[in-house]
Amino acid sequence: MIAKKKQQTGVAMIEMVAVTPLLLLLLLGISELGNAFLQYNTLNKSVRESAREVTRTALLGTTGTIALTPEMIAEGQNLVVYGNVNGSVDGTFQTLLPGLSVSHVSIAPAGDNQVLIQANYPYTPIIGPALGAFGYGSDPSMSGITLTASAVMRAL
Repeated sequence: MIAKKKQQTGVAMIEMVAVTPLLLLLLLGISELGNAFLQYNTLNKSVRESAREVTRTALLGTTGTIALTPEMIAEGQNLVVYGNVNGSVDGTFQTLLPGLSVSHVSIAPAGDNQVLIQANYPYTPIIGPALGAFGYGSDPSMSGITLTASAVMRAL
């Protein structure tokens, strides 16, 4: 009985060393997926809110035609990027998502009194800065993942 116990010494430690990297990788993957879903949800909600605001003021009088002025487009883009139509809160320009800019948002008429708002957001992974150390390139922002959200609403 004693000889059998000596053979089992250290087996648990070896099993833990073998399983720990897999568990950490699984945990990191779940965290990354959750972060991507959170950022996509934020982008999608801000695009829909912008579509509501732009279509509320897009009709030109009682003619039934849409007139998108540069001011309306700028306000809609600011609403997607900053969360308000002015673009700044107390003089600071803090975006809803890191790396999101006004150039990522397009606003255009979609025909039949509808407005199309589309945002293409280059997603940056949580472990982005560490990717270069693992041999995945020197620029972590070039993950190749683009989150796209769009909304089409009829002007009322």
